[in-house]
Amino acid sequence: MPQDPQSLFKKKSRSFSLAARLLSADTRRDIALLYQFCRTVDDLADSSFEGQAPALQAMAKAVSLETTECVHPVAADFLKLAQRRKLPLDAAHELVIASEADCGPRCIQTEVELIRFAYGVAGTVGLLMQPLLGADDSRAKPFAIDLGIGLQLTNIARDVAEDAGRERFYLPADWVQPETIRRALREGEPDAVGQVDTAVENVLHLADRYYTSALAGHWFLPARNRRALFFALSFYRAIGQKMRRHGSAAWQKRTRIGLLGKLATGLKTYPHYRSLQKQDWSSPQPPQHERSLHHPLNENRP
Repeated sequence: MPQDPQSLFKKKSRSFSLAARLLSADTRRDIALLYQFCRTVDDLADSSFEGQAPALQAMAKAVSLETTECVHPVAADFLKLAQRRKLPLDAAHELVIASEADCGPRCIQTEVELIRFAYGVAGTVGLLMQPLLGADDSRAKPFAIDLGIGLQLTNIARDVAEDAGRERFYLPADWVQPETIRRALREGEPDAVGQVDTAVENVLHLADRYYTSALAGHWFLPARNRRALFFALSFYRAIGQKMRRHGSAAWQKRTRIGLLGKLATGLKTYPHYRSLQKQDWSSPQPPQHERSLHHPLNENRP
């Protein structure tokens, strides 16, 4: 039996569930249902190997409405949510397909492939979140995608060691070879560690660009939801900032931001929130999206 969505959300997504307290109870409930779906897809991908993911294949058929037989209970709950809140099922299908492709060992080759991967497993989630947060304007789509990409890039920087243990290498091989990452972890060779440090910094720098775009996109959100999303983004961005403070080889263990750290981040970033609220978000004109951020994506993307 699936776990209660709100309990799962609180337990597994501490940064977002903390920020979500600023949202209405109905919005929190719906976000928890979406999180349950996304978490289930991610767990199915992690538990699959050698590219064989029949459960994910069934999930893909379910969200594309190709079948109504033996639908996973979490998929059934998601489809009810999607119908009620008009969530884009094409984004859900892309998420499942991207997660299926991520089963087993993985080696990202280029920055373009990295951004496309981040879109598939997280930019799609941004699109699914968009209706739940009240950003109904279609011009908000690219900013929603950028939030998901930024979050995924932070995950990649934070989880280098854990991913390498599963033979998953998301730092582009153009930047650092998998064997160099293995050597840095196994032997602590200074040159290898330095190369991984540089690649991780490149990922964090990319994440910052997407976060900056996502913040501009807060213009499309209702004020209450804007505040919650700002702090959720800030809590996640603080992971990369903490890694930078820790310096070389910070990626060798998972960086976490505890409750006190999140509260400190909230206090530290609140003046920035107020500044954006008074200046950028009070403008009568919507922000213009930086097109170069989506150059790596297919030309049909928003």
